[in-house]
Amino acid sequence: MNPRFALLALMCLPLAACDEAVMADLRRGIGMEAEEAQPEDPAKPRPPAVSPLEVPIETGTAEPRLAVNANAETLNTAAFAARGNEPFWSVEVSGNTANYKTPENQGGRKVNVTRLTFAQGVEYVGTLDGLVFKLTLRGADCTDSMSGEKFPMTASLTARGKTSQGCAVPASGAAAETQG
Repeated sequence: MNPRFALLALMCLPLAACDEAVMADLRRGIGMEAEEAQPEDPAKPRPPAVSPLEVPIETGTAEPRLAVNANAETLNTAAFAARGNEPFWSVEVSGNTANYKTPENQGGRKVNVTRLTFAQGVEYVGTLDGLVFKLTLRGADCTDSMSGEKFPMTASLTARGKTSQGCAVPASGAAAETQG
């Protein structure tokens, strides 16, 4: 074989690599069979990116139906008072309004919320300073971590990107009257 011809073939080879059909012809010419293309694995289901407990999901526009196993104590209560320690916080919720109080803001901050009922309790969801505001109340006994006082419900508050635990009771007085 002429060395010039071999050199010319080597120089053209990178250009031929750009075209798949040419490469297939080249492989057949030198006795290499093309590998059979393997089918791609089908996409496997992935878990959701967020937990439904962390990001509440509302579906449909029809009237909500009560869950047969819904907690009666939270289901039949229209207003609640919740509080927690370290950091100290309290929330009074009635209707579509929650009043969120901290030691820095004793007068409180009003938050528009939506009530969502689920099997173990109720959740009030809104936004505060562009972040999720969520108060989750469950019908389970709770004991205040500092005073030892007993409450009929547990509370979990997510505000300004932080989640805190506490206790709750059905509200009385002005908060309950606004519901009537």
